[in-house]
Amino acid sequence: MAKTLQENLTRQLSESVARLQEQAEKVEFWASAVTGLVQPVPDYEPDNTAVQRYLKPGHRPRKRKRRASRKTGEPSSADGPKPASA
Repeated sequence: MAKTLQENLTRQLSESVARLQEQAEKVEFWASAVTGLVQPVPDYEPDNTAVQRYLKPGHRPRKRKRRASRKTGEPSSADGPKPASA
């Protein structure tokens, strides 16, 4: 009987330690989340963006043209309707 009592106490202690570890992990997670939210947002510098390195100095980015429709090979409707004789 003493053996089962010892086994029960051991199991309960093990479960308590496991719950404590889970709670400590949650506390660490939320502490890091709060720390990240407290830091100020860095200033925006357009010259240091990832897109900027693909642009030539002094040039504005080009506008993209619409692709032709895949079904018919004709330009999209943005180019206007085609006459019936075409």
